[in-house]
Amino acid sequence: MIKVLYEPKEYMVYLLRRLVMILLVYPAMTASVVAAAEAVPAAEAVQARRAVLEQRVAAWWDALIRQDFSAAYSFTSPGYRKSYSLTAFKGKFDKKSDWRGIKVVDVDFKGDDAATVGINMHFVYHDPQAERDFDMRTYVQEPWVLVDGQWWYLVKD
Repeated sequence: MIKVLYEPKEYMVYLLRRLVMILLVYPAMTASVVAAAEAVPAAEAVQARRAVLEQRVAAWWDALIRQDFSAAYSFTSPGYRKSYSLTAFKGKFDKKSDWRGIKVVDVDFKGDDAATVGINMHFVYHDPQAERDFDMRTYVQEPWVLVDGQWWYLVKD
């Protein structure tokens, strides 16, 4: 004699429940797993973009801190360099401040080709009237644009 595990009606209910699981629950679970797996490379891509941009920002500021304005000019956007000479660029800087250092604290990407970079800046201001130096720190935001695969500082006029 064969032992029956399910009555025919119970077996149909069991099969329907399995079918519901297969058709409804598993695809939803799979979609969330796929979405999570896709998010990891996307996050890594943003981190890679940020690292490249931060490296450019650090090099730009390294040139400014060294007062190598020719090198700093080379980090300005191609559009700026077409419109303004190196001499005009150098004229934007006075001798009242000495930059000492910067630290990138945030990067806000504005789409695929622009970003605002937040920087903590350390500098010394030379006050000619007070005849003394002031050690100062401040936060600034700088605009950067991506042109032909390279990040450039967007000079504000």
